[in-house]
Amino acid sequence: MRHSMILAAVAIALGTAPTIDAAPKKKRAAAPAKVAAAPVEPVVASLPDAPYVPLTGCPVPAAGSLLAAKKVDKKARGKFSIDKAPFISTLDAGDLCVSGNKMRSGVGDTAGSMGLSAQVMNTRSARMDLVDIPAFERELRPVLEAFAKAWPYAPLERTPKLLFRADEAYQAQALPDNTIVVSMGLLEAAQSDSEVLFVLAHEYSHLLLGHFAKAETIAGARGATQAVSVAWSAGSAFTAMKRSGGNVSLATMQSGMDAGARRAAPVAEALRFAVDDIFATSWNRDQENEADALAVDLLIRSNMTIDSYANVFERLQKAFEAQKASYDKRKAAADAAQASMGEAMKGFASSNVAGFAATGGAGMQGFGSGLLKTAGGALVSNLGNITRSMGGDTHLPPEERRKGLAAYFQAGYPTADPPIDTGALIGRIKGKPDFARAVAMRNAYMKARASYFAQDYAGASAQLRALGAGSRTAPTFVNYVAGLAARDQGNVAQAGSFFQAARTGTGVQNLQLYESYTEMEIGAGDMSDSNALIAEGKARFKDPDHFKSIEIKRDIAAGDMAGAQVVYNACMTVKGRDYITERCKAAMPQAAQQPSNPLGFKLPFGG
Repeated sequence: MRHSMILAAVAIALGTAPTIDAAPKKKRAAAPAKVAAAPVEPVVASLPDAPYVPLTGCPVPAAGSLLAAKKVDKKARGKFSIDKAPFISTLDAGDLCVSGNKMRSGVGDTAGSMGLSAQVMNTRSARMDLVDIPAFERELRPVLEAFAKAWPYAPLERTPKLLFRADEAYQAQALPDNTIVVSMGLLEAAQSDSEVLFVLAHEYSHLLLGHFAKAETIAGARGATQAVSVAWSAGSAFTAMKRSGGNVSLATMQSGMDAGARRAAPVAEALRFAVDDIFATSWNRDQENEADALAVDLLIRSNMTIDSYANVFERLQKAFEAQKASYDKRKAAADAAQASMGEAMKGFASSNVAGFAATGGAGMQGFGSGLLKTAGGALVSNLGNITRSMGGDTHLPPEERRKGLAAYFQAGYPTADPPIDTGALIGRIKGKPDFARAVAMRNAYMKARASYFAQDYAGASAQLRALGAGSRTAPTFVNYVAGLAARDQGNVAQAGSFFQAARTGTGVQNLQLYESYTEMEIGAGDMSDSNALIAEGKARFKDPDHFKSIEIKRDIAAGDMAGAQVVYNACMTVKGRDYITERCKAAMPQAAQQPSNPLGFKLPFGG
């Protein structure tokens, strides 16, 4: 009863969906029966990457090309920390060249942006629900190119790639691999060009200013990726536990835990998605204010519309309020998911399965049940803090932010007369057939995902098939969730066909897909496919260290404890990336030998 209430709460937080027919059963299924479908995003060639821009010497602004900086009235700006405008006129060209070089070529623990972007958990590949919509990027890339022309200092190595997130959030996000992610909810809710242009300029400014090269940003990224890793590993443990139900020699001790794991696994998956929903770079308040100020500078210098002085900041305040409300809603959903996960973990931590856990089981069975038993106490005491370690909204409150920007604009650009906001840009985007298709796809996908979280696997599968699941042209996340639903129905062959379509498809490739697919094959005893997936993942995502914990699981499942120990020892030598070593400890807790925290995690929030 408790688990059904937990799942109901998660479903309410994340949406609901009706029950439809079950998924097909064949690994290489024929074309599925036609179901009334939401329109699917058409296959359109992705835009090629923007040209590489070399950094020759250290660019400095030409004499007289920048306005003289003037003081911003302290009382008028309130808590807004930028005290001179234009901010672009106060920057140090040398410092920007240093950070620019770090973003281009740095390596290792102190490398700044490149150090983060070389770590797959900080890149687009680790974010969920991303889709490439060329029709939208064709409209928005010229905006970024105009910003680049208005920037007189060290350039980015290329214009950022624009991707779109299938959610209702009002947000955009810059990533250290030179990607800007724009949520569909922002485009849907925007009522003016000013909103979209300001958000893009703000995120682009984080990249130009080298904020990813700052020590505090790197430290914050470590904490956030570590928290995501905790959620992922907990989900892997539940999935492994579900697979342990068929072992006859352990059936008596295991039956209760396996039934609980089947009910709790969708909660674990819901937590993975919810944590990703609030994943954010740990900017500090000053960095957010700097990005706001530079956004205004870029808009003015590129003659972009920010409307009249009287209208723009009123509109921006409404946008800021929408942004905050969106974050608060997503944070509440993540908190609900993690609370539900905590309830599920308490059941395992208090279960009378000590004897079973001590046996260790065999292969992945032992990994799943043993880890859940020994990890229960650690996760119960620390799980409630996962979302706290994800950073948060460090912007000023909307009214303070509007007040500060208005004072900044008045001080730096008292005679500026930018073009009036006619809404032409957002009008063109919303007028495209791709927009209606993308919104319909997003809505149908979110319902299907909620069906999966509510354990309506047949309904989720049918809804996702209607979105093209099983085809290589479907968005990666559609095939991924379809694979999860088939896997949790016990249909490994069908799950493999969905995962395979995602892996070889035209969508944005995703790290979690590779992890889930590989762990499923390990659990099924298919070491050949597991090895191939690990090798391909290491090559595709260019981060071999990330896969060490999965290599340990593979070796343990294959009975190669010596091989697992070799990988574990190599993993312990990885520096500056705590979550990597902690994942390895979780994969091989008997080697970690940390009785105070049997899970093996050195959690970013203590414990």
